[in-house]
Amino acid sequence: MIQHLTLPGGIHAVLAMLGIVVGSIQLLRPKGGSMHRALGYAFVYAMLVADGTAMLVFQFTGRFNILHVGAMVNLLCIVLAVVPVLRSPRPSNWKLQHYTWISWAYVGLLAAAATELVVRTSPLATRQQAWLVTAATSVVVTAIGYVLINRYRPVSRSQPAPSDAAIQQGGAPS
Repeated sequence: MIQHLTLPGGIHAVLAMLGIVVGSIQLLRPKGGSMHRALGYAFVYAMLVADGTAMLVFQFTGRFNILHVGAMVNLLCIVLAVVPVLRSPRPSNWKLQHYTWISWAYVGLLAAAATELVVRTSPLATRQQAWLVTAATSVVVTAIGYVLINRYRPVSRSQPAPSDAAIQQGGAPS
């Protein structure tokens, strides 16, 4: 496994692991402030380079494949997460935009890592089995990510929460 690691592959692996660690710290720490900003930039830069170097890794099929598309989608999520933060003035729902896109970037990173781990440690006989395991692992991690992203989504200032008085007995807003 290590004997076939190229320089771009090594850079990709190290920065992806850094992204997993920094991303998990970001999830567990309070949001806002200079530490959140510094760790956020570390995550963003690590992902930009990791996604870029992923485009140079072709060991699995020898050509461009769906894994490269995943890296491009992840790169798009990173860009969409950073743009509202850097805009001036910031859009009213910038926190929700940032949270949503950075969360999906992190879920994509975790799906890729889980896939890599499962494919590398499972006794798969054919490439077809490897693709099936890749798809199944990605779907499971993405589904879990979907549930967690929706569960912990911040309240958007552009859509105020209904007041208790506006809730009817049946639970529907009046």
